[in-house]
Parts: sequence; C-alpha cells; structure tokens
Amino acid sequence: MNANELYESWRGLEAQVICRHEFKKTGLTCSAVFTPSQVVTAVRKIYEAGYFLEDISVMQVKEGFLATYHFDSTANPGRVALRALSPEGRFLSITSIYQGAEWHERESADFFGVSFIANTNPVPLLLPDDFQEAPPLLKAEKELAAMVDLKLFGENPEIIDPAWSSLVSPVKEQKEEGAA
Repeated sequence: MNANELYESWRGLEAQVICRHEFKKTGLTCSAVFTPSQVVTAVRKIYEAGYFLEDISVMQVKEGFLATYHFDSTANPGRVALRALSPEGRFLSITSIYQGAEWHERESADFFGVSFIANTNPVPLLLPDDFQEAPPLLKAEKELAAMVDLKLFGENPEIIDPAWSSLVSPVKEQKEEGAA
C-alpha cells in the first residue's frame, strides 16, 4: 500500500483531518489527525502497509499536547505523519506494534510529562528516576502557540470533523458591507 492508498484508507478509520503535502516543502506526502484512542488502529494499518516508524515527537500547544508519528517505507517511499491532540497529555502506546516506539514515548514522557498508556517500560529514559522538578520542556501558557498558527496541515486540508475547522484553518475575517 502506498501513501495515496493510506490517505484514502484514513477516511474509513475516522480521521479528523487528512492532508496531502508538497513533499519538497514539507518532507511529507500526506498526514492525518486522529483522536488519541484511534491512533493504535491507524498505526496498525500503517504497519500492515509495510511502513517503518521514524520517530515520535510531542509538542505543547495552547490546546494541549500534540503527538506526531512519522513513518516511511523503503518499498513505497512517501513519508507520512499521524497526529493526535490530547488536552491532558495521555496517549495510547504503540509499542505493541512498533517495539522501537518505546524509546520515543519515554523521551516524550521525560520532557513533557505526557503518558503513553500501556508502554511496557515507562521508566524515565533521560532524566533521573528521582527527578522532582517540572518536565524540562513544558512552557508557560503565554508562550504556547495555537495549532492554527503552526500551519501543519498543508494548503488544502480535508477537515472531516468540523470541530477541527478552527484548529486547522484561520478564521477568515469578513469585510463589513460597504467597507473599502
């Protein structure tokens, strides 16, 4: 299964947003946003399509924590990304599908204080076991960017869940009638 076929399959998996990207600009062929509870199902589909996990990263945004999972394939090149937004920073682990995800999940937990439920080895990866301070990459509320400002969704995202409209596309200001 290539990236275009994955893209089409995401509709059936109830993605919230799907996007095609200009690879030369973004390094991605396509991406999708799923709820944290849907990520394992979507990742399993990517695994079955023969893709390998490149990395998992987390970023803190005004709306919560955004996890991004990057995948690629040697048989069907076309880097893809899955994203999930969790206001409270709780995600399901994908270590049952990609064992190497453990390292990335533990690193994100160390730096942001997020949790990956069912990670088989949730001990800190980089920080001491007795680390008592706030996670080192957490930002103050006033320093956080809104999702819409990050421009993660390409030129023409397909917004499947209307609740994501304001998170993906800036609200267009309407000119008042008669205004020049």
